This record gives sequence, structure tokens and C-alpha cells, in this order.
Amino acid sequence: MEWTSIKWIKLRILIISTFFVLFLGLILFRSYQLQIFENARVKNLARRQYQTTLPVQFKRGTIYDRNGNALALDVQVASVAIHPSEIEDKNQIVKELSAILKIPPVKISSKIREGRKFEWVARRLAFETGQKIKDLKLKGVSIVPEYRRFYPNKELAGAVLGSVGYDAKALAGIELSMDSFLRAGSDEVIAEKDARGRFYTPVQSQDYYHDIHLTLDANLQYTAEKYLTETAKQYNPKSGFAIILNPQTGEVLAMANYPTFNPNVYWEYSMDNWKNHAVVDTYEPGSTFKAILAASALNSGKVNINDKFFCENGSYVIGKRVIHDHENYGSLSLAEIVKVSSNIGITKVALKTGKKVFYDTMFDLGFNQAVNLKLPGEQRGSVAPYQKWKDIDFSNMAFGQGLTVSGMQMAQAYATIANKGIRMKPYLVHRIVDSSGVTIIENMATVASQALKEDAAIVLKNALKGVVQPGGTGKLARLDEYTVAGKTGTAQKVNVQTKVYDEHDYVSSFIGFVPADNPEFMIYVVYDSPHPLHTGGAVAAPTFRKIAQDALAYAGVPPEHIKLALGREGDAEKKR
Repeated sequence: MEWTSIKWIKLRILIISTFFVLFLGLILFRSYQLQIFENARVKNLARRQYQTTLPVQFKRGTIYDRNGNALALDVQVASVAIHPSEIEDKNQIVKELSAILKIPPVKISSKIREGRKFEWVARRLAFETGQKIKDLKLKGVSIVPEYRRFYPNKELAGAVLGSVGYDAKALAGIELSMDSFLRAGSDEVIAEKDARGRFYTPVQSQDYYHDIHLTLDANLQYTAEKYLTETAKQYNPKSGFAIILNPQTGEVLAMANYPTFNPNVYWEYSMDNWKNHAVVDTYEPGSTFKAILAASALNSGKVNINDKFFCENGSYVIGKRVIHDHENYGSLSLAEIVKVSSNIGITKVALKTGKKVFYDTMFDLGFNQAVNLKLPGEQRGSVAPYQKWKDIDFSNMAFGQGLTVSGMQMAQAYATIANKGIRMKPYLVHRIVDSSGVTIIENMATVASQALKEDAAIVLKNALKGVVQPGGTGKLARLDEYTVAGKTGTAQKVNVQTKVYDEHDYVSSFIGFVPADNPEFMIYVVYDSPHPLHTGGAVAAPTFRKIAQDALAYAGVPPEHIKLALGREGDAEKKR
């Protein structure tokens, strides 16, 4: 009996020992399995318990003008998030947050839903407000440092800069086209639990953004916007724009739009206000295009500036169409045709020049192709192949009908005339600088082509001077102390319903450069559907004059009579 009992005890010990060894082996095997084969999965499970990702806006790069003035920058703000699954005292959180944020308790309470890991309560608050909430140490509430886009000059260059929406989504303008440089990479931050189960966001360095330096001059931009808007309030156009270009370098110095918007509160405006009309609109340019035909005629050598053309006393039949002038002109030279803006005269110059020559000159000056300013929605206009032109089509194009252009294309073409026939590539982005201050991309003045012969460009420039003299259509663009070369445009618009030209709806414009013989600025002013006045000479030319006067004063360009006096003094000094 005793022996049996001892055997039974030994058997029990053996069974228990075996079970213990097997159990220990199983634990060791499972531990090995977890560490070797399922390490990543286990880590992820642990991470899920103690971490969560939050969508945030990291710091974007700053956009500067040419003089280092910030046009768009980020300011640090705080956002409040809750983690419903971590909340222990819902009533306290609702009470405290409602008091500080001035949000109805019911609205905060509705965000605390079971099963949710994360909800925003308020975004982009003053940093001090965020600190006040952080100091309360509420379990299940975290303060996320973010950035808010700020435009210190409000409406200034709004359509050029564009805007940034919530969660760092670029919406328009340079903000959108250069988003890949301005954005800091990831749009998420990892929030972690501390020892007491509260979420916090460790500081994370995001230094991947780039700053953008534009060619715009904030002072010239202000000048262009001021006078563009001033005239718009007088003549109530649907829209308008003004461009200031350096013809010698291709730099875009100003690009004003009407109407405009304040990117700080972009949601308060119609999306039409976001448009940069200088690049996204295409239109028939009207008589400003006569200079392009004249350039073609002079450049080809087929017409001389003093060649005379009979203007049929104001009425000329081509095929089944009749072309009219606003005055009954007899014989006019090409210079006079440009000065008084004769449709019949420029038609006869066109017929002598030839379709292919005109078409090739248009292309050489940059029409029917993109300008590539790095702006969203840029249009290239439309010019039909010359092989498809009838004589009436050719005639219409000579005075700016039957084709479409963009504002930047016209600015580029006239800048080429101003620059002795050398077409410079227009550019708006000057430099891109990384967060350590190193310039990674730099755009410089670049010659696109010798689009016109120098002598042809100079002869045309002198003809354009006549436009602003007494008897010319652009006399209201004239400056007392500087010589202006330019051209008016009054283009009938096609009625979208009747599909014919509307005698009461026009695009009014003036384009020119100053000082004419050594141009600092090419300025283009356009208004869409102004009223009651509608001619380019009455509406746009005075705006050009005001912009030019202030721009020249700002740039310190001495009046031409002072330049001449200084030149004479220098010559006299040399003779001594």
C-alpha cells in the first residue's frame, strides 16, 4: 500500500513536471515566435495603443517679392483635438473647452463619440489659447502645433499668389503651381500617450520647405492695382488687368487684376475673383495688334514706314464684307496708319505683306504658344494656320479680330519691339531657396530669339511714338517729361447668343513702353466691357499714364530733358 502510494506520488510529480516543462517550452517558443516572426506586428499593435496620427499643416515656405518683402508666410497657431476613447470625464472636457473656445457645449459633446480615435474641435487658434488648454492637462485632449497661411498685404497680388486652404491644400496661383517646393512634405504628425494616458505631440522637425523669390516689386504692384481699380470704379468693367514688364530682362514687375480678393479670407469671394486675367483670359486684342502686322511688314522689307496706302475714304469692300474706318481717310503712310489706327490702311499693308510672313512673325513674337510663367491655367490663345485664311480673315487679323491672345503674350510682343527686336523670355519666379538658405534654382534674363531686325523694331517704335502725339488715338497716355511709344485697342466682342460682333460691348486697352528710346517699363492695361466710355484711348490710356508716371518716379528715372542736359554737360567736359 505504501509502495503504491509512493509510486503514485512519483507519477504525479512526473506528470506535473512534464506539464511544467511543456508549458515553459511553449512560452519560450511563443516568445521566440513573437520576437523573430511577428516582431513587426506586435510593435504595430503596441504603437496603435500609444500613438495616433493627426493631419496637420507643417510650415510652408515664404513667398517674397524681388526686394525681400514677404508676400505670403506662415504664422504658428494651435489646434485642439480630442481622442474620445481616452476621455474619462466627458463633462469636464465639454465645460472647459466650451468656456475657452466659446463653442456651444452641445457641439463639443457631439464630437465625443464612442469608437472614434480622433476628432478636431478647433483649428488654427492663437498659440496662447492653445497653451491655456494645454495647461489644464485634460486626459483625451491634445494641442497640435500647426501653421496658418498669412498674407500681410491682404489683396496685394492676390490673384498671382493664390491661396492655401485647410490642411495645407494649395488652391490657386503661385501657391498651387509651386506647391511641391513650398510644401514641407508629410501632412501628418504622430501624437503619443504620456505615462498618464494623455496624448501629446512631440516637436518634429520639418525642414523640407523652400522659399520662393518672385520678380514682382510690391511697390509697383501696389501702383498698378491702385490705378487699375480707380479707373474700374469709374467705368464698371467686368474685369481688367495691368502688367508691368522689364523689356530688357523679361522680368514681370507687376501683374494687377480687377476684381481681386484677399487670400486670408478667400472663402468670402467668388472664384471668379481668384482669376489671374493676365494669363487665364484670351480675347481678341483689337487695334493693339496693328503694330504686330506693321512689325511683320517692316521686318520683311515688303513695306517701308513712309509707303502710302489709299484708305478708300472710310469704306473698303473685301469679298462680301465691308471694312470701315472711324474717319474718312485718303492716302496715309504706314506711320500715319498706326497713329490714327486705320483698319483699311492696315488691311492694305497686310495684303502687300502676305499671309505666311504675318503668321511667321506672330509665332516669332510668341503668339499661339505658351509663355510658361509657372502659373496655373495659362492660355496660349488661338491663331488658325495661315493656309486656311481667306482675305477677309487676313484683314480682320491685321486689326486684331478673328484670333485670340493672352495678356502676357501681348506684353511679351511689345517688350520685344521695345528691346530692339530681341525677345526676352518672361519670368515671374526669380529664385527657389531651400530651408538652409541655399539657392537651388535661379532664373535669369534669357534671350528667346532675335524676333525682329533691330532697324525694323526701331522704325516701328518711332511710329508708335506718334500714337500719343496730338492727332493720335493715344494722346491721353502722353507724359510731359518722358517720351511714350504705344498703341490703343478698342476690340468689339462677339455676342455669345447672336454669334456676331456687338456694337455695344468692347475690350478696351492701351499698351506701350517708356521712356521710348531706353525703355524701363512695358505697361499693358486692359478692361473688359467698360461703360459708358469704351475706347482704349479714353479708358485705358489715362490709366497707363498714371501707372507710368508713378513707376518712373519710383525707379528714379530722370526726366528726358534732364538726361539731355546731363549729356550735353558730359560732351562739353570731354571737349575741354
